Amino acid sequence: MPSPKTTFPRISIIIPSYNQAEYLEATLCSVLDQGYPNLEVILMDGGSKDGSQEIIERYASHLAYWQSQPDEGQAAALNAGFARATGEVLTWLNSDDVLLPGALPLIGETLARFPEIVWLTGLPANIDASGRLAEIGLPTTGRFRPFIQRGWYHGRALGFIRQEGTFWRRNLWERVGARLDPWRYFSLDYDLWRRFAAHADLVTVASILAAYRYQPKQKTAELDRYYKEIGVRLPDRIRLLALPARALFTIVSWPFAPRVIYNRASAQWRFSAGPFFREGVF
Repeated sequence: MPSPKTTFPRISIIIPSYNQAEYLEATLCSVLDQGYPNLEVILMDGGSKDGSQEIIERYASHLAYWQSQPDEGQAAALNAGFARATGEVLTWLNSDDVLLPGALPLIGETLARFPEIVWLTGLPANIDASGRLAEIGLPTTGRFRPFIQRGWYHGRALGFIRQEGTFWRRNLWERVGARLDPWRYFSLDYDLWRRFAAHADLVTVASILAAYRYQPKQKTAELDRYYKEIGVRLPDRIRLLALPARALFTIVSWPFAPRVIYNRASAQWRFSAGPFFREGVF
């Protein structure tokens, strides 16, 4: 349970959507059911024709702002949404993905307790098209600023930094221009992480905060186009060698990566920027 003394920072969540009525309500409920006391939800729908607007209207009283009209794509919708956001903490959640129970209170308390943490992410998890948990993340590769800046977390090298479940403070967003690159289609988050890493460490919370939904129409299934957009060309033999190298890197790097973990003995969350920890208060 959250500490009663916690001052929760306002978290603004932008939900971009287009013709995702099949999944949109589950996404909205995963956010609104968190019970987070200082939440701002902004929904930017690109003029869906599949019944999405009716779903949005049912939840309109819980949204700080919503619109359903044609836009110039995901980046434009997100930039417009973030421009309206008032939260100290920001993120976006695609309208087929979900937050997992307890994610927002954990994020809010972590950022309230440790002001030196500027952006953070959780462990990876995936759900199937029906919303059933399909895969659960384990302690991941260490995330280090120089490697993020160089673009090595692109999936084929050191894994992905998942967009769902990544949160950042407004001051970091403003330092990198307060906008996503409008010319990017597949790699909005990849580009943003590289810009963030120029200013701050990414901290991994050893908890599953959100889940990515496997579903047949998702654009991230087009990985060849994603790698073309970010300029990565890896021969098959190199890709095969990358798998054991990544496994080794995971084992070696995790204890030294910036991270927040739960200590069962003290029943507290702890923050580490290396091999040593600071005790939390929750």
